[in-house]
Amino acid sequence: MVEPIRTKTGVPGLDEILYGGIPQNNLVVISGDPGSGKTGLVLEYLYNGVIKYNEPGLYISLEESAEEIIGFAELFGWDIKALIDKKLLNIITVELYDFDKLKNTIEDEVNRLGAKRLVIDPGVVFRLYFDRELDARKRILSLGRMLKRIGCTAIITNEISLEKSSSLFGLEEYVADGVILLYHTKLEDRFIRSIGILKMRGTKISEKLHPIRITDTGVKVLAKQELFEDVK
Repeated sequence: MVEPIRTKTGVPGLDEILYGGIPQNNLVVISGDPGSGKTGLVLEYLYNGVIKYNEPGLYISLEESAEEIIGFAELFGWDIKALIDKKLLNIITVELYDFDKLKNTIEDEVNRLGAKRLVIDPGVVFRLYFDRELDARKRILSLGRMLKRIGCTAIITNEISLEKSSSLFGLEEYVADGVILLYHTKLEDRFIRSIGILKMRGTKISEKLHPIRITDTGVKVLAKQELFEDVK
């Protein structure tokens, strides 16, 4: 296998279990239940892109306002507003009444910023705006093709319940290059957060579940530990 050019997430431990990072221009779905760490992980990915790797980023929010996201980032000490002021990062809230408008907004803003990293959160909202699954699949396929063409390493979040997953109309199976799963697992008398790489095109991956910690400085993947070891 030819070694790919990689986009390093900068999230402690995550690049290690991805054998160096996400292959450049991959489209990745991060699925997890509420509170599993999805928003923190994708914000850290964008923040590190600017601070560590000089790669501008774009956050497309389909629910929360920019002010709410900026406030969440401040809990970890990430000054997202300063990066927005310097035009190195942007947060746009899009009302998804028109899927083509969403695509055009993404493409225009990526070109304006010169963005190399993109987050769409939460992707599960896609399900609310299509009457027929066939229409949804066609539109999501077209979104996947557009994201490849504009040259961003993109992450779409997907919220799943504890009881069952909620597919993004085949995006995970057919369009996404990678799928990362975040879990809450009951271990004896406590819940342990963990991460698993279900698939990632173009790279070797760890096939094990690893514990994660959400600290006051961000998400940390305990890459040296497996989930059911004695988690410290």
